Amino acid sequence: MKLKLLSSAILLAMLSGCGNSSKVEEITPTEQVEQGSGEGSGEGSGSDHDHEIEYPLGRLAVSFADESDVSVYDLTDNELLETVTLTNPVSALYASPEGRYVVAIQRDHNHVEFIDGGIFLEAHDDHFHLEQEDVQAVSFELTETKPTHYVPGGEHALVFFDGDKESQADASFALISDEGITDAKIDAHHEFNTYMHGTGEIRGEYVISTLRDAEAEGSLPDQIALFELHDDHFHQEQEFEHKCPGLHGSVQTEEFVAFGCTDGIVAIEEESEVFTSKHIAYPDGFPEGVRIGKFIGHPESHTVIGLSRVGPYSVNLETGEIKAFEWQPEGVESYLAYAGNAKTGNALVLDDQGYLNILHGEHDWENEARIQVLEEIEEGATAKIIANMAHHIVYVAYGEHLYAVDTEEKTSTEIQHFDKPIANLTWVGAFEAEEHDHEHDH
Repeated sequence: MKLKLLSSAILLAMLSGCGNSSKVEEITPTEQVEQGSGEGSGEGSGSDHDHEIEYPLGRLAVSFADESDVSVYDLTDNELLETVTLTNPVSALYASPEGRYVVAIQRDHNHVEFIDGGIFLEAHDDHFHLEQEDVQAVSFELTETKPTHYVPGGEHALVFFDGDKESQADASFALISDEGITDAKIDAHHEFNTYMHGTGEIRGEYVISTLRDAEAEGSLPDQIALFELHDDHFHQEQEFEHKCPGLHGSVQTEEFVAFGCTDGIVAIEEESEVFTSKHIAYPDGFPEGVRIGKFIGHPESHTVIGLSRVGPYSVNLETGEIKAFEWQPEGVESYLAYAGNAKTGNALVLDDQGYLNILHGEHDWENEARIQVLEEIEEGATAKIIANMAHHIVYVAYGEHLYAVDTEEKTSTEIQHFDKPIANLTWVGAFEAEEHDHEHDH
Protein backbone atom coordinates (compact mmCIF):
# COMPACT_ATOMS: atom_id res chain seq x y z
CA MET A 1 0.00 0.00 0.00
CA LYS A 2 1.26 3.43 -0.92
CA LEU A 3 -0.05 6.40 1.03
CA LYS A 4 0.03 8.62 -2.02
CA LEU A 5 -2.11 11.66 -2.61
CA LEU A 6 -5.02 10.93 -4.88
CA SER A 7 -4.66 12.43 -8.33
CA SER A 8 -6.96 15.29 -9.20
CA ALA A 9 -7.61 13.58 -12.50
CA ILE A 10 -9.04 10.56 -10.75
CA LEU A 11 -11.49 12.57 -8.66
CA LEU A 12 -12.50 15.09 -11.30
CA ALA A 13 -15.95 14.06 -12.53
CA MET A 14 -18.92 15.15 -14.58
CA LEU A 15 -21.85 14.92 -12.18
CA SER A 16 -25.44 16.04 -12.47
CA GLY A 17 -28.15 15.68 -9.90
CA CYS A 18 -28.77 13.20 -7.13
CA GLY A 19 -31.47 10.66 -6.64
CA ASN A 20 -32.45 7.48 -4.97
CA SER A 21 -31.97 5.42 -8.10
CA SER A 22 -28.64 4.35 -9.55
CA LYS A 23 -27.16 6.65 -12.16
CA VAL A 24 -23.97 6.02 -14.13
CA GLU A 25 -21.90 8.32 -16.32
CA GLU A 26 -18.80 7.26 -18.20
CA ILE A 27 -15.66 9.39 -18.17
CA THR A 28 -12.46 8.59 -20.05
CA PRO A 29 -9.03 9.48 -18.66
CA THR A 30 -8.51 11.72 -21.71
CA GLU A 31 -11.63 13.69 -20.90
CA GLN A 32 -10.50 14.08 -17.31
CA VAL A 33 -7.14 15.51 -18.35
CA GLU A 34 -8.88 17.88 -20.77
CA GLN A 35 -11.31 18.96 -18.09
CA GLY A 36 -8.42 20.26 -16.02
CA SER A 37 -9.02 21.81 -12.65
CA GLY A 38 -11.59 24.50 -13.38
CA GLU A 39 -13.90 24.36 -10.37
CA GLY A 40 -17.34 24.03 -11.90
CA SER A 41 -16.45 26.37 -14.76
CA GLY A 42 -16.42 23.71 -17.44
CA GLU A 43 -13.34 25.22 -19.04
CA GLY A 44 -10.61 22.97 -20.31
CA SER A 45 -7.02 23.37 -19.22
CA GLY A 46 -4.89 23.80 -22.32
CA SER A 47 -7.00 21.44 -24.45
CA ASP A 48 -8.79 21.80 -27.78
CA HIS A 49 -12.15 21.02 -26.26
CA ASP A 50 -14.28 22.38 -23.45
CA HIS A 51 -16.08 19.87 -21.29
CA GLU A 52 -18.91 20.97 -19.05
CA ILE A 53 -18.16 19.80 -15.54
CA GLU A 54 -21.22 19.66 -13.35
CA TYR A 55 -20.60 18.46 -9.82
CA PRO A 56 -23.65 17.50 -7.79
CA LEU A 57 -24.24 19.33 -4.55
CA GLY A 58 -23.78 15.96 -2.85
CA ARG A 59 -25.41 14.75 0.32
CA LEU A 60 -25.46 15.83 3.94
CA ALA A 61 -25.55 13.45 6.91
CA VAL A 62 -27.11 14.74 10.13
CA SER A 63 -27.47 13.25 13.62
CA PHE A 64 -28.95 14.43 16.91
CA ALA A 65 -27.77 14.21 20.51
CA ASP A 66 -27.94 10.79 22.16
CA GLU A 67 -29.48 9.21 19.04
CA SER A 68 -28.21 6.39 16.84
CA ASP A 69 -30.12 7.50 13.71
CA VAL A 70 -28.23 9.26 10.92
CA SER A 71 -30.36 11.02 8.30
CA VAL A 72 -28.86 11.59 4.84
CA TYR A 73 -30.29 14.41 2.70
CA ASP A 74 -29.95 15.10 -1.01
CA LEU A 75 -28.65 18.67 -1.27
CA THR A 76 -30.01 19.21 -4.78
CA ASP A 77 -33.62 19.36 -3.60
CA ASN A 78 -33.02 19.12 0.18
CA GLU A 79 -35.05 15.92 0.46
CA LEU A 80 -34.43 13.10 2.91
CA LEU A 81 -32.97 10.09 1.10
CA GLU A 82 -32.52 7.65 3.97
CA THR A 83 -32.32 7.37 7.73
CA VAL A 84 -29.86 4.71 8.88
CA THR A 85 -30.07 3.37 12.43
CA LEU A 86 -26.64 2.54 13.80
CA THR A 87 -25.73 0.39 16.79
CA ASN A 88 -25.12 3.19 19.31
CA PRO A 89 -25.59 6.94 19.70
CA VAL A 90 -23.27 8.93 17.44
CA SER A 91 -20.58 11.17 18.96
CA ALA A 92 -19.19 12.57 15.67
CA LEU A 93 -19.69 12.35 11.90
CA TYR A 94 -16.95 12.69 9.27
CA ALA A 95 -16.51 12.03 5.57
CA SER A 96 -14.18 9.30 4.30
CA PRO A 97 -11.07 10.62 2.51
CA GLU A 98 -12.58 10.47 -1.00
CA GLY A 99 -16.02 11.50 0.17
CA ARG A 100 -18.02 8.33 -0.49
CA TYR A 101 -18.71 7.18 3.07
CA VAL A 102 -20.06 8.72 6.25
CA VAL A 103 -17.78 7.79 9.17
CA ALA A 104 -19.93 7.53 12.32
CA ILE A 105 -17.88 7.64 15.54
CA GLN A 106 -19.49 6.13 18.65
CA ARG A 107 -16.76 6.90 21.16
CA ASP A 108 -18.48 5.86 24.37
CA HIS A 109 -19.33 2.49 22.86
CA ASN A 110 -15.92 1.72 21.28
CA HIS A 111 -17.44 1.57 17.84
CA VAL A 112 -17.06 3.13 14.37
CA GLU A 113 -19.61 2.40 11.66
CA PHE A 114 -19.89 3.53 8.03
CA ILE A 115 -22.71 4.61 5.74
CA ASP A 116 -22.33 4.49 1.96
CA GLY A 117 -23.32 7.95 0.71
CA GLY A 118 -23.74 6.45 -2.76
CA ILE A 119 -21.68 8.85 -4.93
CA PHE A 120 -18.32 7.58 -6.17
CA LEU A 121 -16.09 6.92 -9.20
CA GLU A 122 -15.29 3.37 -10.22
CA ALA A 123 -12.46 2.48 -12.62
CA HIS A 124 -13.30 0.30 -15.63
CA ASP A 125 -10.25 -0.47 -17.78
CA ASP A 126 -9.39 2.84 -19.51
CA HIS A 127 -12.30 4.86 -18.18
CA PHE A 128 -14.31 5.57 -15.07
CA HIS A 129 -17.94 5.14 -14.18
CA LEU A 130 -19.54 7.75 -12.03
CA GLU A 131 -21.99 5.96 -9.78
CA GLN A 132 -24.89 7.58 -7.95
CA GLU A 133 -26.63 4.98 -5.86
CA ASP A 134 -28.85 4.55 -2.82
CA VAL A 135 -27.66 5.47 0.64
CA GLN A 136 -27.09 2.33 2.71
CA ALA A 137 -25.39 1.00 5.81
CA VAL A 138 -22.07 -0.84 5.46
CA SER A 139 -21.28 -4.06 7.34
CA PHE A 140 -17.63 -3.04 7.95
CA GLU A 141 -16.94 -1.64 11.43
CA LEU A 142 -14.11 -0.77 13.82
CA THR A 143 -14.27 -1.87 17.45
CA GLU A 144 -11.14 -0.61 19.21
CA THR A 145 -11.44 1.30 22.51
CA LYS A 146 -12.54 4.98 22.52
CA PRO A 147 -12.23 6.16 18.91
CA THR A 148 -11.68 9.89 19.27
CA HIS A 149 -9.58 11.81 16.76
CA TYR A 150 -10.18 11.49 13.02
CA VAL A 151 -7.43 13.04 10.88
CA PRO A 152 -7.68 12.96 7.06
CA GLY A 153 -4.52 13.02 4.98
CA GLY A 154 -4.60 12.50 1.20
CA GLU A 155 -6.47 9.34 0.25
CA HIS A 156 -6.29 8.01 3.81
CA ALA A 157 -7.53 9.04 7.22
CA LEU A 158 -6.17 8.18 10.65
CA VAL A 159 -8.56 7.03 13.36
CA PHE A 160 -6.96 7.34 16.80
CA PHE A 161 -8.27 5.10 19.58
CA ASP A 162 -7.45 6.41 23.04
CA GLY A 163 -7.63 3.09 24.89
CA ASP A 164 -8.76 3.13 28.52
CA LYS A 165 -7.08 3.29 31.92
CA GLU A 166 -9.76 1.36 33.79
CA SER A 167 -9.90 -1.60 31.41
CA GLN A 168 -6.15 -1.37 30.61
CA ALA A 169 -6.93 -1.20 26.89
CA ASP A 170 -4.00 0.20 24.91
CA ALA A 171 -4.23 3.11 22.50
CA SER A 172 -3.90 2.45 18.78
CA PHE A 173 -4.42 4.02 15.40
CA ALA A 174 -5.79 2.67 12.14
CA LEU A 175 -5.46 3.98 8.60
CA ILE A 176 -8.60 3.73 6.51
CA SER A 177 -9.46 4.61 2.91
CA ASP A 178 -12.52 4.54 0.70
CA GLU A 179 -11.11 1.51 -1.10
CA GLY A 180 -10.46 -0.25 2.21
CA ILE A 181 -13.96 0.48 3.52
CA THR A 182 -15.37 -0.93 0.27
CA ASP A 183 -13.26 -4.07 0.80
CA ALA A 184 -14.20 -4.19 4.52
CA LYS A 185 -10.63 -3.86 5.81
CA ILE A 186 -8.29 -1.35 7.38
CA ASP A 187 -5.15 -0.50 5.45
CA ALA A 188 -2.70 -0.43 8.35
CA HIS A 189 -2.72 -0.50 12.14
CA HIS A 190 -0.46 0.30 15.09
CA GLU A 191 -0.93 -0.50 18.77
CA PHE A 192 0.83 1.28 21.64
CA ASN A 193 1.78 -0.15 25.03
CA THR A 194 -0.51 2.11 27.08
CA TYR A 195 -3.59 4.31 26.87
CA MET A 196 -3.44 7.99 25.84
CA HIS A 197 -5.60 10.79 24.51
CA GLY A 198 -3.44 11.08 21.43
CA THR A 199 -3.45 11.88 17.75
CA GLY A 200 -1.37 11.52 14.59
CA GLU A 201 -0.69 13.07 11.20
CA ILE A 202 -0.30 11.08 7.96
CA ARG A 203 2.68 12.23 5.92
CA GLY A 204 3.36 10.05 2.87
CA GLU A 205 4.71 6.69 4.03
CA TYR A 206 4.92 7.96 7.60
CA VAL A 207 2.69 8.80 10.52
CA ILE A 208 3.86 11.33 13.09
CA SER A 209 2.07 10.36 16.27
CA THR A 210 2.05 10.78 20.02
CA LEU A 211 3.71 8.71 22.75
CA ARG A 212 2.95 8.47 26.46
CA ASP A 213 5.08 6.95 29.19
CA ALA A 214 3.05 4.10 30.66
CA GLU A 215 4.07 5.24 34.17
CA ALA A 216 3.05 8.87 33.65
CA GLU A 217 0.09 10.42 35.40
CA GLY A 218 -2.80 11.66 33.30
CA SER A 219 -3.92 10.52 29.86
CA LEU A 220 -2.27 13.21 27.73
CA PRO A 221 0.97 12.23 25.95
CA ASP A 222 4.15 14.31 26.14
CA GLN A 223 6.28 12.80 23.37
CA ILE A 224 6.14 12.61 19.58
CA ALA A 225 7.47 9.82 17.37
CA LEU A 226 7.87 8.97 13.69
CA PHE A 227 6.34 5.72 12.45
CA GLU A 228 7.08 4.21 9.05
CA LEU A 229 4.63 2.05 7.13
CA HIS A 230 5.56 -1.59 6.56
CA ASP A 231 2.78 -3.31 4.62
CA ASP A 232 -0.16 -3.36 7.05
CA HIS A 233 1.65 -2.11 10.17
CA PHE A 234 4.14 0.50 11.35
CA HIS A 235 7.64 0.51 12.85
CA GLN A 236 8.71 3.31 15.16
CA GLU A 237 11.73 4.91 13.51
CA GLN A 238 12.42 8.00 15.61
CA GLU A 239 11.47 9.69 18.85
CA PHE A 240 11.74 13.44 18.57
CA GLU A 241 14.05 15.42 20.80
CA HIS A 242 11.57 17.96 22.11
CA LYS A 243 8.95 17.01 24.65
CA CYS A 244 5.39 18.29 24.43
CA PRO A 245 3.75 18.21 27.88
CA GLY A 246 -0.03 18.08 27.86
CA LEU A 247 -0.04 17.46 24.11
CA HIS A 248 -3.35 18.19 22.40
CA GLY A 249 -4.11 19.18 18.82
CA SER A 250 -2.06 19.03 15.62
CA VAL A 251 -1.80 20.59 12.18
CA GLN A 252 0.36 20.18 9.11
CA THR A 253 1.53 22.33 6.22
CA GLU A 254 3.75 21.43 3.30
CA GLU A 255 6.89 21.77 5.43
CA PHE A 256 5.76 21.37 9.05
CA VAL A 257 3.75 19.20 11.40
CA ALA A 258 2.97 20.94 14.69
CA PHE A 259 1.50 19.89 18.04
CA GLY A 260 0.08 22.01 20.85
CA CYS A 261 1.66 21.71 24.32
CA THR A 262 1.16 23.36 27.71
CA ASP A 263 4.47 25.22 27.32
CA GLY A 264 4.33 26.09 23.63
CA ILE A 265 4.36 24.37 20.25
CA VAL A 266 6.55 21.54 18.96
CA ALA A 267 7.09 21.93 15.22
CA ILE A 268 8.53 19.08 13.16
CA GLU A 269 10.10 19.97 9.84
CA GLU A 270 10.61 17.53 6.98
CA GLU A 271 13.36 17.92 4.41
CA SER A 272 14.08 15.02 2.03
CA GLU A 273 12.44 12.56 4.43
CA VAL A 274 14.65 13.76 7.30
CA PHE A 275 12.54 14.96 10.22
CA THR A 276 13.75 17.37 12.90
CA SER A 277 11.87 19.01 15.78
CA LYS A 278 12.02 22.40 17.47
CA HIS A 279 10.22 23.94 20.42
CA ILE A 280 8.40 27.28 20.11
CA ALA A 281 7.78 28.76 23.56
CA TYR A 282 4.75 30.86 24.35
CA PRO A 283 5.74 34.54 24.43
CA ASP A 284 6.08 36.68 27.54
CA GLY A 285 2.66 37.75 28.73
CA PHE A 286 0.92 34.65 27.43
CA PRO A 287 -1.93 33.92 29.91
CA GLU A 288 -0.89 31.54 32.68
CA GLY A 289 -2.60 28.17 32.56
CA VAL A 290 -3.69 28.66 28.93
CA ARG A 291 -2.51 26.57 26.01
CA ILE A 292 -3.13 26.29 22.31
CA GLY A 293 -4.91 22.99 21.76
CA LYS A 294 -6.53 23.26 18.31
CA PHE A 295 -5.34 24.52 14.94
CA ILE A 296 -6.37 25.59 11.47
CA GLY A 297 -3.70 25.66 8.76
CA HIS A 298 -3.09 26.15 5.05
CA PRO A 299 -0.50 24.03 3.20
CA GLU A 300 1.13 27.03 1.53
CA SER A 301 1.49 29.12 4.67
CA HIS A 302 3.98 28.84 7.53
CA THR A 303 1.49 30.68 9.74
CA VAL A 304 -1.31 28.68 11.33
CA ILE A 305 -4.18 29.73 13.58
CA GLY A 306 -3.90 28.34 17.09
CA LEU A 307 -7.06 28.26 19.20
CA SER A 308 -7.19 28.57 22.96
CA ARG A 309 -9.92 29.16 25.54
CA VAL A 310 -8.99 32.85 25.66
CA GLY A 311 -9.01 33.35 21.91
CA PRO A 312 -7.03 32.65 18.73
CA TYR A 313 -3.31 33.15 18.15
CA SER A 314 -1.19 33.46 15.05
CA VAL A 315 1.68 30.94 15.07
CA ASN A 316 4.51 31.23 12.54
CA LEU A 317 6.08 27.77 12.44
CA GLU A 318 9.13 29.03 10.54
CA THR A 319 10.08 32.07 12.62
CA GLY A 320 8.61 30.87 15.92
CA GLU A 321 6.54 34.00 16.46
CA ILE A 322 3.29 33.58 18.44
CA LYS A 323 0.97 36.58 18.81
CA ALA A 324 -2.70 37.32 19.38
CA PHE A 325 -4.72 36.95 16.19
CA GLU A 326 -6.92 40.00 15.73
CA TRP A 327 -9.53 38.73 13.30
CA GLN A 328 -12.60 40.39 14.80
CA PRO A 329 -14.58 43.00 12.90
CA GLU A 330 -15.73 45.96 14.99
CA GLY A 331 -18.16 44.99 17.71
CA VAL A 332 -17.40 41.26 17.61
CA GLU A 333 -16.16 39.80 20.88
CA SER A 334 -16.12 36.04 20.27
CA TYR A 335 -16.98 33.24 17.87
CA LEU A 336 -19.76 30.64 17.96
CA ALA A 337 -18.03 28.07 15.75
CA TYR A 338 -15.03 27.68 13.47
CA ALA A 339 -13.81 25.24 10.82
CA GLY A 340 -11.14 24.87 8.19
CA ASN A 341 -12.35 24.62 4.60
CA ALA A 342 -10.42 21.75 3.02
CA LYS A 343 -11.58 22.81 -0.45
CA THR A 344 -10.11 26.32 -0.30
CA GLY A 345 -7.71 26.22 2.65
CA ASN A 346 -9.53 29.16 4.24
CA ALA A 347 -10.73 29.41 7.81
CA LEU A 348 -14.44 29.82 8.52
CA VAL A 349 -15.55 31.59 11.68
CA LEU A 350 -19.15 32.21 12.75
CA ASP A 351 -19.06 35.30 14.96
CA ASP A 352 -21.29 36.31 17.84
CA GLN A 353 -23.23 38.69 15.59
CA GLY A 354 -24.32 35.84 13.33
CA TYR A 355 -21.91 36.47 10.44
CA LEU A 356 -19.71 33.88 8.70
CA ASN A 357 -16.17 35.28 8.35
CA ILE A 358 -13.92 33.86 5.63
CA LEU A 359 -10.24 34.19 6.51
CA HIS A 360 -7.91 33.73 3.53
CA GLY A 361 -5.21 31.15 4.28
CA GLU A 362 -2.80 32.33 1.60
CA HIS A 363 -3.10 36.01 2.54
CA ASP A 364 -2.05 35.89 6.20
CA TRP A 365 -5.59 34.94 7.21
CA GLU A 366 -7.03 38.25 6.05
CA ASN A 367 -10.78 38.56 6.64
CA GLU A 368 -11.87 38.64 3.00
CA ALA A 369 -15.65 38.27 3.39
CA ARG A 370 -18.35 38.51 6.03
CA ILE A 371 -21.74 36.98 5.25
CA GLN A 372 -24.78 37.27 7.48
CA VAL A 373 -26.22 33.85 8.36
CA LEU A 374 -28.19 34.35 11.59
CA GLU A 375 -30.80 37.03 12.19
CA GLU A 376 -30.66 36.54 15.95
CA ILE A 377 -28.50 34.69 18.45
CA GLU A 378 -30.25 32.16 20.67
CA GLU A 379 -28.87 31.70 24.16
CA GLY A 380 -27.35 28.23 24.60
CA ALA A 381 -27.61 27.24 20.94
CA THR A 382 -24.57 25.48 19.50
CA ALA A 383 -23.19 25.83 15.99
CA LYS A 384 -21.21 23.64 13.59
CA ILE A 385 -19.73 24.41 10.19
CA ILE A 386 -18.95 22.01 7.32
CA ALA A 387 -17.77 22.84 3.78
CA ASN A 388 -19.02 21.36 0.52
CA MET A 389 -15.95 19.92 -1.21
CA ALA A 390 -17.45 20.19 -4.71
CA HIS A 391 -18.89 23.70 -4.59
CA HIS A 392 -18.20 27.01 -2.87
CA ILE A 393 -20.93 26.36 -0.35
CA VAL A 394 -20.65 26.11 3.43
CA TYR A 395 -23.31 24.58 5.69
CA VAL A 396 -23.95 26.12 9.08
CA ALA A 397 -25.94 24.19 11.67
CA TYR A 398 -27.23 26.43 14.43
CA GLY A 399 -29.56 24.91 16.98
CA GLU A 400 -32.43 23.41 14.99
CA HIS A 401 -31.61 25.37 11.82
CA LEU A 402 -29.48 24.40 8.81
CA TYR A 403 -28.20 27.07 6.43
CA ALA A 404 -26.44 26.89 3.06
CA VAL A 405 -24.01 29.77 2.56
CA ASP A 406 -22.79 30.51 -0.97
CA THR A 407 -19.33 31.96 -0.36
CA GLU A 408 -19.03 33.33 -3.92
CA GLU A 409 -22.45 34.97 -4.16
CA LYS A 410 -22.23 35.82 -0.44
CA THR A 411 -25.78 34.73 0.29
CA SER A 412 -27.29 32.52 2.98
CA THR A 413 -30.45 30.37 2.78
CA GLU A 414 -32.10 28.23 5.43
CA ILE A 415 -32.55 24.77 3.88
CA GLN A 416 -33.82 22.72 6.83
CA HIS A 417 -35.53 23.36 10.14
CA PHE A 418 -35.61 20.39 12.50
CA ASP A 419 -37.63 19.84 15.66
CA LYS A 420 -34.48 19.42 17.76
CA PRO A 421 -30.92 20.77 17.75
CA ILE A 422 -28.43 19.33 15.27
CA ALA A 423 -25.56 17.58 17.07
CA ASN A 424 -23.37 16.38 14.17
CA LEU A 425 -23.21 16.77 10.41
CA THR A 426 -20.90 16.00 7.50
CA TRP A 427 -20.93 16.42 3.73
CA VAL A 428 -20.35 13.46 1.40
CA GLY A 429 -20.02 13.34 -2.38
CA ALA A 430 -17.52 13.43 -5.26
CA PHE A 431 -15.03 16.26 -5.56
CA GLU A 432 -11.74 17.28 -7.14
CA ALA A 433 -8.87 16.03 -4.99
CA GLU A 434 -7.11 18.45 -2.70
CA GLU A 435 -3.49 17.85 -1.81
CA HIS A 436 -3.94 18.50 1.89
CA ASP A 437 -6.47 18.49 4.64
CA HIS A 438 -6.45 21.91 6.31
CA GLU A 439 -8.33 21.49 9.55
CA HIS A 440 -7.47 19.29 12.48
CA ASP A 441 -9.96 20.09 15.16
CA HIS A 442 -8.65 17.77 17.82
